[in-house]
Amino acid sequence: MRSILSVIPHEYYLICELDNGRTYRYDMGFVLTRNSEMTAPLKDLSFFKRVFIESGSLAWPNGYDIHANTVLRDCTIVQEKSA
Repeated sequence: MRSILSVIPHEYYLICELDNGRTYRYDMGFVLTRNSEMTAPLKDLSFFKRVFIESGSLAWPNGYDIHANTVLRDCTIVQEKSA
């Protein structure tokens, strides 16, 4: 299982560094089209940017979380591991 080491929020996407040494862009535009109890607060950009790392996963104050393996599966590589 992978872990997220750092996260930088942008406008409905996140730049995440994982424990494999690579940096990824994780698009979260899907939150704008969902209206569940957990995703609705993320539509507010200021709330979205309150993302933090908890036990190697992305998390928000309302309890919504995304595991590092999900990020890895659905992301775009921004930077390869340094040699």
